[in-house]
Amino acid sequence: MAKAPPKAKDDDIAQIAHEQLHFLPLLPWQREAWHRLTGRMPNLPHGILLTGAAGTGKRRFAEHVAGWLLCDTPTVDGACGHCASCTWLKVGNHPSLLRISREVDAKGKQSRQIKIDQIRDLMPFVQQTGQGWRVVIFEPAESLNTAAANALLKTLEEPAPRVLLILVADQPLQLPATIRSRVQQIPLGRIESEIAIEYVRDEAAVSTEQATLLLGLAGGAPLAATALANMDSFKLRGQWLATWLAILTGRRSVLDAAAYWQKQLPIQSWLDLVRQLLRDVIAEHVGQGRVQTDLDAGQFNQLEKLVTLDTLLDLDRCAVNLIAGQTQNVNAQLVMENMMQRLAMR
Repeated sequence: MAKAPPKAKDDDIAQIAHEQLHFLPLLPWQREAWHRLTGRMPNLPHGILLTGAAGTGKRRFAEHVAGWLLCDTPTVDGACGHCASCTWLKVGNHPSLLRISREVDAKGKQSRQIKIDQIRDLMPFVQQTGQGWRVVIFEPAESLNTAAANALLKTLEEPAPRVLLILVADQPLQLPATIRSRVQQIPLGRIESEIAIEYVRDEAAVSTEQATLLLGLAGGAPLAATALANMDSFKLRGQWLATWLAILTGRRSVLDAAAYWQKQLPIQSWLDLVRQLLRDVIAEHVGQGRVQTDLDAGQFNQLEKLVTLDTLLDLDRCAVNLIAGQTQNVNAQLVMENMMQRLAMR
């Protein structure tokens, strides 16, 4: 049984907030997967791979599993929240839990990969003997580079007792097949629409219609949809639609629009907003219904007439590449101005 840790310092507050994921209730669409996994106790797999789109609760499930395994007096639904081990979890420094992710350097730049040195440094933790479980969470697991994946594979092939490796991946097919074949895959992204709508409606305190809209914009991911409800980008969709039309018709300059929108939204949020609108205009072009049915239909019709499908597809590819590049240090103003120059083309 773990001894109670010292009281957390003020600097630990942000980490403490993150650790509360251990004690949140299971999400409705995760209960079946939870009972299948925990029903195998004590014969748990040595590695599990949690899959599903971003915003479907994979990290929350991973932390819930970790809390349950490390708890001194676990319940059927998770960690008790009161024992010494749970106290360690709450202050964010449980000695039997590690998280492996992409490193951030002194300048705040995040690596694009999980590297082999991180896996090598993990070995003493995995191989140590002692009472109780040890848990390692890898996120995003698909960012393991080739050398790191090969090093992890050796651990999966020769697992230590009472060690659980939890891999969290939005894009599991980017993981080597050798890794995927040695872990139990648990899909968490298959969510019935009724369950997702009910969750978003209740959590975001919105109507069924608006919950459906939010889920459409979030790709069906309930947690992402709930977060989107309170974002400025969601509230500014109609304004951005009018801005794009004004740029296309020469009623507003690119530099003026870029200066304005840089004050309204961070570059990542603005790019997400751009892509949401692009997807709907593309859908109109190919005869599919758009998601944002609450926006002005006349303005959508104008966009469809002004911009060709090929141009829209090129713009969408550009937006995707720019979104992916936001992990690097970029000049937000320059990115926005360049993208708006592209959006001004027919």
